[in-house]
Parts: sequence; structure tokens; C-alpha cells
Amino acid sequence: MANWLAQYWVQALGLILGAVAWEVVGRAGISPALPPISAVIAAGNELWSSERFIESVRTTAISILIGLPPSILIGVILGLLMGLLPPVEWFFRPYVNASLSLPLVAIIPIILLIFGLSQTTIVVVIVLYVLPVVMVNTFAGVRGTDRDLLDMARSFNAQRGLVIRRIILPSSRALTLAGVRIGVGRAITGGIVAEQVIGVLGVGGLVQRLGGAFAVEALYAVILFIGAVGVVSLALINRIERRYQIKET
Repeated sequence: MANWLAQYWVQALGLILGAVAWEVVGRAGISPALPPISAVIAAGNELWSSERFIESVRTTAISILIGLPPSILIGVILGLLMGLLPPVEWFFRPYVNASLSLPLVAIIPIILLIFGLSQTTIVVVIVLYVLPVVMVNTFAGVRGTDRDLLDMARSFNAQRGLVIRRIILPSSRALTLAGVRIGVGRAITGGIVAEQVIGVLGVGGLVQRLGGAFAVEALYAVILFIGAVGVVSLALINRIERRYQIKET
């Protein structure tokens, strides 16, 4: 309990100091593109309760909820198969490496040409952005299984299914969950970037319109909201992971 309080007190203090620094720099008038945080919060109080903002958040959330779960499920399954079956690894590795190295903005116009100005484009981008990360982390977890444990299982003539359930899956769990955490963040990023390119949908479209209108305070308010959602989402996943690990032990 003491560690928990110490950890979150430090985080809260860091946020407070960051907000104070932002306010000081903003009031110094260094640039009109950097307003004080008090002005951002004032604009946010008006924006966050508006119908257009709520509708934008709803659109983005639906896209993420549609694209993220199947991306995680398929990514874990394919990552396991890549780790267990070399031919599967040889087949998928070029595609995974290409997906991880290609910039997201480069592939969005192609997807846009295929699916048009629709929510389907956003969902496809999310899947393509999340899937490779989950696959790579799961694959690395499987390949990182302790060889001594596998040799011991073979010496006792353990069946392959039992080895997978009792040794490989528990050993790969940490990296798989790390992939899920990264995937959640990439789903938010990918969805919003795709919406910015399209320019008419979701939170990304709202960011694009506010930036084009030079509504700086409102733009920062949206960015603060996106950051808060990301922090809360990852914190929830970390909490679920810790509870799962405690139950397993």
C-alpha cells in the first residue's frame, strides 16, 4: 500500500509541476501557439461537453472497439503459430517486418482508395497498425521459452499440447501482454491519424478542423483528452495484468 501511494504521489506531483511550468511558459507569451494551460482548460470545459465533441469521441471509440479485439486475438494466434511452426514464421515474417517499418501515413491513402471515406478505412488502419506488434511480441515470448524446461518435458515424454499449455503459454505471457499494451496505444494513435487524413470523422477529424481554424486552446484541449484516455487505458491494462499475475502465483 505504501509503495502504491508513493508511486502515485510522485506521478501526481510530476503532473502538477508540468502544469505549473506550462502555465508559466504560456503566460510569458513566447508564442501564440503555446497558450497557458488555464486557457486550455477553460476552452476544454466548453468543448468537452459539446455535441460535436461527444459525437467525435463516440465515432473514434466505435472504430477502436471494432478493430482492436480481433487484432489482438488474431495477433496472438498467429504469433503463437510463428513461434511453434517455422514454416508459418517464414511465411509471415516478411509481411510483419514490412508492416513495422512502413510509416502509417504512407499506407492510409491506399486504404482510403479501396474503402473510401468511411469508418471501414479507420478500422482497417487500426488492424494493420496493431496486428504486427502483437504478433512480434507473442512470437518473441514463445521463442524465449526456457530450453531447459522444454528438454525436461521431452525427457518425460510430455505431449505437445501439454507442453504448450503448461510451459510455452505461461512463459510467453509477459511479452504477449506487453504486445497487447503497445497495441492499445497504437490503436488509439492509428485511429486518430487515419481520421486526420480523412478529415471528416472522429477525434482526428476534429483535430484537423480545429488546427485549420487556428483554435489553439480548443486544439490543446482535445490533445489533453487524447493523452488522458491513453494514460487511463494503459493503467487499466497494467492493473488487469498485475491481478492476473497475482492469481497465477
